[in-house]
Amino acid sequence: MRSKKEVQLLEALEVAAAAQGFDLVDLEFAGSGKSTVLRVYINKDEGLTIDGIAGANAWISEVVERLDPYKGSYTLEVSSPGIDRPLRTWRHFERAVGEEAVITLESAQDSRSNASGSEKPHSDAGKDKKPRLKYTGLITSVDPDQLLVTLEADGIQHQLGFNQIRKAKIKGRLDFESRRDS
Repeated sequence: MRSKKEVQLLEALEVAAAAQGFDLVDLEFAGSGKSTVLRVYINKDEGLTIDGIAGANAWISEVVERLDPYKGSYTLEVSSPGIDRPLRTWRHFERAVGEEAVITLESAQDSRSNASGSEKPHSDAGKDKKPRLKYTGLITSVDPDQLLVTLEADGIQHQLGFNQIRKAKIKGRLDFESRRDS
C-alpha cells in the first residue's frame, strides 16, 4: 500500500511524464536513512536512450523537489523498467496482451473459467481447487468495460479484476538462440 505522499508524487510525475512524452511506469523508495534511494522507472513507446533518461532526470528532479515527499536526503535514480517491467496502470495491461506475466492479487480468489469463458466447476479444476493469490501465465485479453484481465495459466483462462491486482510484472525472457542464428 502506498503512502499519501507516494500517491501524490506518483500522480504529479505521471502528469509531468505525459507532458514530456514519457510513460511513468512506477516509482519506489528503497533503503532508509542516508542510503535512501528513490527509483523512478520511465518508458517511451519508441524506447529509451541514455540521453532521454538523462534529460528526464531534470524534470523528475524538479517535481520531486517541489513536492519534497520525504524528509532527509536520498539518491534519485531514473531508469527504464527493464525486461521484468511492472504493470501498474490499465494502459500497461493493454500493452502487455500476448506477454507472460506474474500477477499477485490483494486476496485469494477463485477466478477459473474454461477456454469458452464459462465458469469451471470445482470438481473439474483438477489439482488447482483452492483460490489463488498469485498467477503466472499469458495475458490473453483485457476488458476495459468490466476492468478484467484474462490470463491463461495451465490451460485455464483466469479472469482477474483489475482493482483486485496488488502487483503485476512482465515475466521477461531473453532469447539468445535467435541472436546466434543472425
